[in-house]
Amino acid sequence: MKKTGFTLAEVLITLAIIGVVATLTLPALMTNTAEQQAKTALKKGINTLTEAAQMNQAISGFDYASLTTAMSSTDNPSPDEQSLYGLLATRTSIDYQKSGIKKLITNQGTATTEPSDNYTLFFRDGSALMFDPAIVSSSTPADQGTGSESGTTLMDDNLVYGITAIYDTNGTKGPNIVSNCNAAALGVSKDIHDIKECTTSNRVIKDQFGVRLRGGYAVPNGAAARWAFEN
Repeated sequence: MKKTGFTLAEVLITLAIIGVVATLTLPALMTNTAEQQAKTALKKGINTLTEAAQMNQAISGFDYASLTTAMSSTDNPSPDEQSLYGLLATRTSIDYQKSGIKKLITNQGTATTEPSDNYTLFFRDGSALMFDPAIVSSSTPADQGTGSESGTTLMDDNLVYGITAIYDTNGTKGPNIVSNCNAAALGVSKDIHDIKECTTSNRVIKDQFGVRLRGGYAVPNGAAARWAFEN
């Protein structure tokens, strides 16, 4: 009887084809996995921030819309003050916090370690929230960071504009890039919130997202954050 089988050349050719296919598909699979992880972490973070505000509203009588006081100190802040720090310090599990750990990113690009006045809260799940310690709940985007707006002007949904911050899904781990919809991955000066629509071709979903804290809710801020939260 004649025995049939694969020759060495056929086996090598097959392995080469498998290697080429794997090389072409593996980066896409890794990107999709990282994107899915970031999306899931963002949704969890927004739910956590929303629960914190609603719990504080039920127990202490104020929420994100009522935060009219800036942090009293970045060295020794008080959890009893009616500031963003005070609300989160009493209603979430904070692992540690640090002032000036990195510059708060508003434009597309990598995070910088340049010293800044921004404050970062690190939660027990490894995520973090970066915000200006002087920030209060504002009526319009232009009022952010002034520390002077009481936020009494309501938007169309009967809530003030709120507080803007950056939510980092994995804290100190990289890549520390704000998710955006600017097509090019890095080095673009256009503000991430100017892009109104995220598509397959222009979205860059990384580990940081813009969030807005208003009333008893946390919501995504910016096209990339909205896309990640809704998909």
